[in-house]
Amino acid sequence: MELLRRRPGRWRLALAATLALGCLAARPATAEHVPVAEPKSVLLIYSDPRPVPAVVTMDQTLRATIGSGSPSPVRFYSEYLDLAWFPQAQEQHIAAALRHKYVGANFDVVVPCGESALRFALRERDALFPGVPMVFCTVEDERLPEVRLPPDVTGVTTFRDWAAGLDLILKLHPGTRHIVLVSGSGTVERGWEALARRSFARYEGRLAFTYLGGLAIADVVEAVRALGEGSVVVFNVFLLDGAGRPFSSPEALALVAQAARVPIYGFDETQMGHGIVGGVLVSYEDQARRAGELALRVLGGDHLGPGDIVRRPPNAYVFDARQLDRWSIREASLPPGSVVKFRQPSVWSEYKWHALGVLAILTVQSALVVGLLVERRQRRRVRIRLDERLRFETLLADLAAAFVEVPVREIDARIEHGLDRIIQELDLDRAGLAEFTGDLDELRLTHVRARHGLAAIPGVFKRDEWPWTVDRLAGGHAVWFARLADLPEEAAVDRVSYLALSTKSIVIVPVVADGVVMGGLGCSMLRHEREWPEELVQRLRLLADTFAVVLERRRADSALEESESRFHLMADAAPVMIWVSGPDGRCVNVNRAWLRFTGRTLGQEVGEGWLESVHPNDREACMDGYLAALSAQLPFTLEYRLRRSDGVYRHLLDSGAPRFDVEGTFRGYVGSAIDITEAKAAQQTAVESLALRSAIFSSLYGLLAAVDRSGVIVAVNESWTRALADNGGEAGTAGVGVNYLQVCHRAASTGDPDAAAALEAMQSVLKGASDRALLEYACPGPDGERWYAMIVEPFQRPEGGLVIAHVDVTRRRRAEEAVQREREELAHALRVATLGELATTLAHEINQPLAAIASNAQAAHRLLGSVTVDPEIPAMLRDIGTDAQRAAQIIRRLRVLFKKEHSERQPVDMSEVIKEVLGLLRKELERRRVELEIALAPGTPRVLGDIVQLQQVVLNVLVNAGEAMTDDQAPRRLRIDMAAREAGVLVLTIEDSGRGVAPSELEHIFDRFVTSKPEGLGMGLSISRSIIEAHGGRMWATRNPERGLTVHVEVPCLEV
Repeated sequence: MELLRRRPGRWRLALAATLALGCLAARPATAEHVPVAEPKSVLLIYSDPRPVPAVVTMDQTLRATIGSGSPSPVRFYSEYLDLAWFPQAQEQHIAAALRHKYVGANFDVVVPCGESALRFALRERDALFPGVPMVFCTVEDERLPEVRLPPDVTGVTTFRDWAAGLDLILKLHPGTRHIVLVSGSGTVERGWEALARRSFARYEGRLAFTYLGGLAIADVVEAVRALGEGSVVVFNVFLLDGAGRPFSSPEALALVAQAARVPIYGFDETQMGHGIVGGVLVSYEDQARRAGELALRVLGGDHLGPGDIVRRPPNAYVFDARQLDRWSIREASLPPGSVVKFRQPSVWSEYKWHALGVLAILTVQSALVVGLLVERRQRRRVRIRLDERLRFETLLADLAAAFVEVPVREIDARIEHGLDRIIQELDLDRAGLAEFTGDLDELRLTHVRARHGLAAIPGVFKRDEWPWTVDRLAGGHAVWFARLADLPEEAAVDRVSYLALSTKSIVIVPVVADGVVMGGLGCSMLRHEREWPEELVQRLRLLADTFAVVLERRRADSALEESESRFHLMADAAPVMIWVSGPDGRCVNVNRAWLRFTGRTLGQEVGEGWLESVHPNDREACMDGYLAALSAQLPFTLEYRLRRSDGVYRHLLDSGAPRFDVEGTFRGYVGSAIDITEAKAAQQTAVESLALRSAIFSSLYGLLAAVDRSGVIVAVNESWTRALADNGGEAGTAGVGVNYLQVCHRAASTGDPDAAAALEAMQSVLKGASDRALLEYACPGPDGERWYAMIVEPFQRPEGGLVIAHVDVTRRRRAEEAVQREREELAHALRVATLGELATTLAHEINQPLAAIASNAQAAHRLLGSVTVDPEIPAMLRDIGTDAQRAAQIIRRLRVLFKKEHSERQPVDMSEVIKEVLGLLRKELERRRVELEIALAPGTPRVLGDIVQLQQVVLNVLVNAGEAMTDDQAPRRLRIDMAAREAGVLVLTIEDSGRGVAPSELEHIFDRFVTSKPEGLGMGLSISRSIIEAHGGRMWATRNPERGLTVHVEVPCLEV
């Protein structure tokens, strides 16, 4: 457009040449004079994304230059590597995709645009297009020596003259003291910044330099906003900010220019019109034109190489007239040959030669005036059309950039903003976006915007009210009319509906994605009628294509969010610990089971917060294994210790599987963790975690099924299906769609008690009587009896239901049985050891009645030897019987305690238990000078238990209490209280006045191998607590206010 302004006659020469060529082309030719040329194939490779303005300019110029200069038809193929917005690690995937895409293709020339594109083309040349010559462009001249060029590669280099640009700034702004270079954080921007730093080095004595590369756009804007007088901003390439957000350079420049209070200069022609004063600008159109001319020579058969490279084509001084006015810069001070854009030329400068001609040739004044008026009108129309085209291209590029990587929640706001831009740029009254319903019977207006003062009309285009409009849009045809009278007869119903909306003119273009009509983009006029040129309709089709991409992405992202929401719901209902991480490996979510286990909040666990609960000795190995799997995006299984809410570290088996979206992009990991502490304690092999698949059930350990409120199975995991097949069952017996409650009911009706218990547990959770149900049952198997744990939890969703898991716990059960046997052996050994310690006292206890028996027997024998029978003989015999019974009672008690096996549980009178144990310990307590106080409530309920185990508990506690009272200076008191304190609970307390323990050691006295006696095993109180807990009770100790300990025992008792 600027060339047309400076050379008003050039367009006429171009038009004449075009007409002449058209006339030559119109000459008839015989068949033998029309050669059939083979088409040429040209591959254009761009480093940057397609919406970048520089790429658009180069693509148009290359196609025009090569297409118009080639005598043969030319097929163009364009590829955009997008390396400025995406990691270079994806280059191998891009290369693989291109190899697959262009298999068997033969190119005549390859044109890489940009240094990254050139390096990619050279690296992948042998695989993609072996032996095909190359013509590159927009490769920095100073960096070209770093690229090793084959003999059939040539091109055009670019040169950003940083020194000339800085000299220009110092000339136009003599008071400049501070230069601020604004750059993006991508690889391309860093390369340009390095060259700039090298050129600016020789100015460092005169100027201060600040480099704003690598910052987020918000930080860049704030830094520029703070600049004051004496500072000048130099704007470099900006495609990616420090936060990883993609931009086009004009977009980022516009944000910086809005905040700047100082002049901005650039080196890129695409920055012109977006806020820079001007500068020594690189012309991408000139680069592409020169590269196109070299490509034409290659297509014509010339063999070009590195010696034919066009080095450093000259850059032009270009300025924005609006910015010159803003900063009061006179055009006379600009370098010679400068181009000034965006100014309205004066009448004299525009038409001075015409005016002189009019004055010179008065005889043809009227004709010249008419010609000038016509030419002015035509030029104005051209200028208006070019301005409209520029504004539309800017609008299209801005909308495309606005929708890049926009979050789903912001799409609606961006669409409405886009509609407002369309209304403003195209001078409309109303614009809207509508989507078809599934049956294409109506168009639902999802987004409607109107000019200020006019009401937006949300609603629905129904087929019965707009039959002609809906039919045409559904068929992929545009609908438009300048006035209601232009509507055809078959649109009579539509005319009435448009009239009701006060619509005078309208155009609606279909929104199409992948060949499917999704809806329509509508623009209407209410104030007056308007013509809709075909060119405008075509532009609206381009806008509709942009909105189609956005709507398609919103649908996909909404479906993904809905899927993830269902995943979180099922994860929270699952009876295992589940976690989810993002592509960077950081935790983004955990389920309720995880939070219940750790006792922490979700905010504390996300990110790397979950590592705080991992045992310090396991963190490094845990992270090494996780990061190794993350780098390869492979499934993994880890074992580590995690701190539970009570502070105890538990062993976990954690399995994770990678997540990929429909496009194959890595989205992170999902995994589950199970507590394997009991298996570790029993030295059993940890259960291998099942590999996760696409759905949540595949990540859970055990046989898992989800049922609805009626009991119908709605989902099962792979383990469930495999177990069903291994046991000879089919999907129809216990698969998806089968009522699991009825399956259990049928099994219970045959007399299966486990099935009845399972049915009761599921019904209890379904009715809300219990939050969770857990039961264990045994099943016969080929290798013997196997045990399973059935876990039933509510399905946390509005429809309700259950999540049922069957977990094989055979190893744990067998381990528990082994531990129980060992505990019984240890308890027996402890009883024997305790009685052994009391051997002296017991011997004395038994010896007393035996001595009395012997004494009485000897006396009776002497008396019987006399003539007369002494009357004391019956009394002596009675004493002998009493002492014999006493000795037999002591021996019986010892035999019971020495027995290894245990009796069946039966009602036990705890008062008798205490009295029998005291009978054994009476002499020992007297020997220790212990004062005994007993307060046993009469008529206490009996306890259902093992009398031997209960005697052992009382014996252990009393022996420990006696041994704790060794201080001769302190009173030695032992008090025993027992009563039924509340319904169904019997409370026994044993209080001593011994030495006690420290507060920090109080809870540990019940741990295994904890003792204060040098000869002790430290197992007495631990076994005692285990016995009480096995009887459904609890046992603990408290410190007395003065000295000593009180041991508390609570056990369930029978109703009186």
